Amino acid sequence: MVKMRILLSMAVLGLVLAVAGCNRTELKNLKTKLADTERERDALKADLSEVKGSRDELQKQVSELGGFLDDLKTQSNDLKTQSNELTASNADLEAQVATLTLARKALEKRAKELENQATLLTQSRDAALIEANKAKDRIDTLASQLDSEQKKVRDLQGQLKQVQSAIAELQKKFSL
Repeated sequence: MVKMRILLSMAVLGLVLAVAGCNRTELKNLKTKLADTERERDALKADLSEVKGSRDELQKQVSELGGFLDDLKTQSNDLKTQSNELTASNADLEAQVATLTLARKALEKRAKELENQATLLTQSRDAALIEANKAKDRIDTLASQLDSEQKKVRDLQGQLKQVQSAIAELQKKFSL
């Protein structure tokens, strides 16, 4: 029985050692998992901090966008008012355009009349120019005739002086 006890004790001791050996390996695995889990926890805490920061920043942006939305609504109302004013102004402009179109047509008609008058005046001027050229030619002809007549008069005056001189000489001869 002693052998059996020894054998049984050895078996229990082997079992205890085997269990203790498994526990050490398992303990190492658990410590490794614990370290990994702690790292993941720290990473998650960091991510949570970032998310909280992002959330705060997003909340701030939402507040800013709310103000921006209010500004856009105000601008939209202003644009609607301006649109209504522009529509009224557009109607006024269309009326002015219609008036200006009528005035332009009247001016075009008057321009055609003036063009016709200018054509008539041009024709009259051309006819007057032709008449003036004819008159100039007649004046030139008359001027040359006048020049020749004046030359004749000068010649005759020269002859008259000669005759008067001859008469004066003859009178001197007879009075002597």
